[in-house]
Amino acid sequence: MLIILCIAHALIVLWIVINVASWPRLVHTQTHDEPRVSILIPARDEAQTIGRCIASIHAQTWSNWECLVLDDESDDDTAAIVASWADRDDRIRLLRGTPLPDGWVGKCHACAQLAEHARGSWLLFVDADTVHDAAMVSSLLATAQALRADVLTGFPRVLSSHAFGWLVLPLMHFVIALHLPVGRVLRSARAAFVAAHGACMLYRREAYDRIGGHAHEHHRASLIEDMTMAKRAKRVGCRVALVDITPVVACEMYARPRDVWHGFAKNLYNGIGRSPLMLCGLLATYTTLYAVPVAVAGISIVHGQWRDVLFCLLCYAFAVAQKAVVDARFGTPLRWCWAMPVSMTALMLLACHSWYTAIRKKGYSWKRRSYRS
Repeated sequence: MLIILCIAHALIVLWIVINVASWPRLVHTQTHDEPRVSILIPARDEAQTIGRCIASIHAQTWSNWECLVLDDESDDDTAAIVASWADRDDRIRLLRGTPLPDGWVGKCHACAQLAEHARGSWLLFVDADTVHDAAMVSSLLATAQALRADVLTGFPRVLSSHAFGWLVLPLMHFVIALHLPVGRVLRSARAAFVAAHGACMLYRREAYDRIGGHAHEHHRASLIEDMTMAKRAKRVGCRVALVDITPVVACEMYARPRDVWHGFAKNLYNGIGRSPLMLCGLLATYTTLYAVPVAVAGISIVHGQWRDVLFCLLCYAFAVAQKAVVDARFGTPLRWCWAMPVSMTALMLLACHSWYTAIRKKGYSWKRRSYRS
């Protein structure tokens, strides 16, 4: 069995190398014209991050932009921070959010309000905890135009102030590299070949309106509206591009370990289509590949079965190599790839917690709001 696991790991290394190489990179050439880009930021209790985000947007080399920030009933100084920026630059506007209606997720409601006020021919939705390189807007626009994409998205470079974040968050890139043939996202019209990250979603205005925006009945209540909207875009004939945006967008999604726990609870099980069969399949696969060799190594050392220990070490080395290929491409410090078995174990525990939260039917809590599962 260990020999088979070693072969499987070696093949996975090869697959990830090929798949990561096919991941589209950003185009950095300046376009001849500068269409207006509306940068839209939903913000609820984001006083710790919103100033840094707006500062990075204010420094853009692209001149034809507007930045709309919707204060979604924050209890902190979010609105005051945005207002101070709006006083300095009239391209930045503060919007006051209306109360959340029944049947809506808070972020979707905020984004729908932002889109109503946007005047750009491109809509760029970014999260308040993102930070942007000065060439972010120009790179995203040039890439979307070069790829003839109606929707462009990507996973930001991971930032974290704690070890649990570094162990878990870079796995977003890894899981995509492991399971999704990235080259087919743009080439195939099938909605199955898509991935999206709500921290950075660029829509051609016509495409956004065509799919019904965040206000569409299938989007407004979705906890994973990024994936829901990207899939619908494909179904209506839009071109969706998944691009490596890590050179120009970074994000610390969860400032505390408990935020990682609660954030993944609302996203993981929904992200696999709420399928118990899919969950069991992934847990069995990840356990076999990444946990079993560690357990067998411990048992083999106790019994002096050094041949088995060698094969377990090979499995571990291949697992580290898989993570290292992804981490190197997407800007994650390579020291964290050595903890690959720990990272995958944490991911499996998060997946089980997400499933358990769903079957209890008590819903998910996020930023002082609760949503039914």
